[in-house]
Amino acid sequence: MKKILIYLLVATSFVACKNEVTNTESANKEPKPVGFEYDSTANIDNIKASFEDMANYDTTSYKSKYADTASFYDNGKKMTLAENVNLIKTWESLGIKVKISKIWSIWESRYTKDDKTEGITVLSYLTVTLTKGDKSVDVIMNQNDDFVNGKIVRELLFYDPTNINNLMK
Repeated sequence: MKKILIYLLVATSFVACKNEVTNTESANKEPKPVGFEYDSTANIDNIKASFEDMANYDTTSYKSKYADTASFYDNGKKMTLAENVNLIKTWESLGIKVKISKIWSIWESRYTKDDKTEGITVLSYLTVTLTKGDKSVDVIMNQNDDFVNGKIVRELLFYDPTNINNLMK
């Protein structure tokens, strides 16, 4: 009798586990983006060069890295390429010097989007030092740049603007 109860208990456990696996498998059949990450690509070099262009106020070279229709989201505020370049020119006219102090991490992610097209994003974490006169502030930034055909089409930039606003006063 004990053996029969043990066999029933084992069989019931097996069936319960089998059903759980089946339910999990069916729940995961929806396609998920998959991809690869790289630490050295032409797109990463493009981003690093855009950092240098900003530091040197070389807006001609800076613009060449972006699609004409590129959109920027500076802490959620949407801008066009022209508006972004005008912001850079404003900083220059105010005597603000830009220096990329440290790139903490930068990598490219290539993945398949839901519509089966390839997505390419370069993600970077960096510290930018802004100087105006004898005042200087460090700003930690997260930047995400989407690429199509070697050009940046969308840039998302996240940072705390408090120190920048204090510098502008």
